[in-house]
Amino acid sequence: MARPVVLNIPHSSRHIPLEWRARILLDDAGLSLGLLRMTDLHTERLFDVGGAARAVFPVSRLIVDPGRFADDSLEPMAERGMGVIYTRTSGGLLLRHEPGSGDRGALLDGFYQPHHRNLAALAGVTLAANGSCLIVDCHSFPSLALPYERQPEGAPRPEICIGTDSFHTPDSLRSGLMEFFLSRGYRVAENDPFAGSLVPMEFYGTEPRVQPVMIEIRRDLYMDEESGSQLPSFMRVRGDISEAISGAASRQ
Repeated sequence: MARPVVLNIPHSSRHIPLEWRARILLDDAGLSLGLLRMTDLHTERLFDVGGAARAVFPVSRLIVDPGRFADDSLEPMAERGMGVIYTRTSGGLLLRHEPGSGDRGALLDGFYQPHHRNLAALAGVTLAANGSCLIVDCHSFPSLALPYERQPEGAPRPEICIGTDSFHTPDSLRSGLMEFFLSRGYRVAENDPFAGSLVPMEFYGTEPRVQPVMIEIRRDLYMDEESGSQLPSFMRVRGDISEAISGAASRQ
């Protein structure tokens, strides 16, 4: 049965297309480490809700990041070399040289724009069919802050982060998700350590029936952060996420 849910999964892929590998200045070991640190590994399986539409970005965010603004003048992370096309690693090392207009256009046209068109189309179809659309921005985050985050060393981090938008995310959606995860024993925070939730520009600020929320899962809950392998707890966490999103969808 279709649900009024679209899952946006932007950072799960480790795939580096061969034609873009040559632009990356890291050796294979350095690239593998960068992918381990910056990929939201296993989120394409961790977020598994029957009947939900899915928009899964097909390449690594180290190639182009669909979670950033395409215009670097609007993107706060661009000043750290991590705008829509990264030039720095999570540790501040040089990842690649600033792309020329040709490479930039090819990356945006080839990967970024198709993902956002697909996400907008799925949201539009879901909205038309159901009268509402819950967009879940599906992410994970490391148990210790990476250098680019510029957070105090050793600062406590929640196990679940719920990201919200002041216009589009109703309080009932925010509070319902937080209460669910708290009831399962997780430590939960809103917009900490990451904030916001993605809304397709076609609906941004104008269509309140499009209701986004970001769910960020701390990685040590479900995977070994040094190897990337899944832990035995993976299925339990996946079940809790599915139940949380299904419950939110039933209230749409």
